[in-house]
Amino acid sequence: MGPLEAYHYLMEEISDPRVVDWPMMANPFPVLIILLAYLLFVLHVGPRYLRDRQPYNLYKFMIGYNVAIAICSAAVFYGLLTSGFTTKLSWGCEPVDYSLNLDAISMARWVWWIMLLKIAELGDTVIFVLRKKYNQCSFLHIYHHVTTVALAWIACKYAPGGMWTFIMMPNCLVHVIMYTYYLLACLGPRIQRKLAPYKPYLTMLQLVQFVIMVIHTSQALLPSCEPRKKPLAYIYMANVLIIFYLFWDFYKKAYLTKKTI
Repeated sequence: MGPLEAYHYLMEEISDPRVVDWPMMANPFPVLIILLAYLLFVLHVGPRYLRDRQPYNLYKFMIGYNVAIAICSAAVFYGLLTSGFTTKLSWGCEPVDYSLNLDAISMARWVWWIMLLKIAELGDTVIFVLRKKYNQCSFLHIYHHVTTVALAWIACKYAPGGMWTFIMMPNCLVHVIMYTYYLLACLGPRIQRKLAPYKPYLTMLQLVQFVIMVIHTSQALLPSCEPRKKPLAYIYMANVLIIFYLFWDFYKKAYLTKKTI
């Protein structure tokens, strides 16, 4: 199979035909351009532009941004939950429904929306750069954001339904909590001091989320479960394990090491 045949196979033969006409879903190039622009800005253009400038005061914008992301995460969670999991879908191995059934189309739409939400969350790093908080632009942070957008696009392109959408729901719930925390942290030093003891629990919550995701996705490795989706399971689980390691390493250095000193 040559490059053109492989591209045709990936973009047309094994993808979900229902999403091909949706914005950014015909091919990966729009999302790739967004990710490349993101990396270029946060790694080069942004720091260079701000080299001799004062950091931006984004207090009001950050409040609005955190409120918006928290509300959108809650909305996507509810949308995914009510597009099948409250009626016919179980927590077990559920194949993707590629039909034009109302629930199936609704589920695919919400997966598309979660992709847009993950693109919007790239704003986290842009805010760090504009505020010259470069220490927060870690490899973990940037890798996590880039791979999350890429995996959201893959999910929408190939498996916007069934068991593959279950793992998105705990992620949405965790992000509701996270961005609510970030919102409260914007309210000043007094609130930040009160929130500080709870900060390690945010990372712990993310680690628990990753464990749930891997355990649930591992069902796809069973011979009888989603036989044509094994590569997707391997890609997803490998990425989650990498992110789990990075988050665990961060947790040890940020919290456990301090306690032992």
